[in-house]
Amino acid sequence: MAALLRLLFIAGFCLATVGAAGFTSPREPQALPFLIAGLVVVAFSGLVQKRMRRHADAAGIDGLTRAQLAAAVTEVLEGTRRLEAEAAQLENAELGARIEQLAGRCAEIGAVNEDYIRLLGLREYTRIWDGFATGERLLSRAWSMSTDGFPEPARLELPRARAHFERSAAAAHG
Repeated sequence: MAALLRLLFIAGFCLATVGAAGFTSPREPQALPFLIAGLVVVAFSGLVQKRMRRHADAAGIDGLTRAQLAAAVTEVLEGTRRLEAEAAQLENAELGARIEQLAGRCAEIGAVNEDYIRLLGLREYTRIWDGFATGERLLSRAWSMSTDGFPEPARLELPRARAHFERSAAAAHG
């Protein structure tokens, strides 16, 4: 259906263009009807496409919803909180593995970020993603420190990452 509407939109545009081209000197007798017909087809197909997109956004794009994004951000936040609480007792290798696991979940969420942009709109997406992306970078930094043999600085990055994930979760739920 969407492809048919796109073709109809293109056909309407072409029809309107042919009509508009007829307003030369001397004017073609069918220029005005072609122009009007083309504009009507463009307007109709555009409005139907917009309505279809709005319905798709309300249902979620490819099954994605705002609630799913909020749940995923909260999942990462809770994982970061648990890791932060347990980090002092973990050996460096285990710390690195746990950070890598959280960073992997962040990457999974980030893999569909363009779908979330279309679902939420750029402004709302940015409100949520700003904190998430910063938290993700801080987790990656902590992982790098841990794998390089510096567990203490890695542990110090976890509260900073948590704070950004908290900000992202608040925006996602709000």
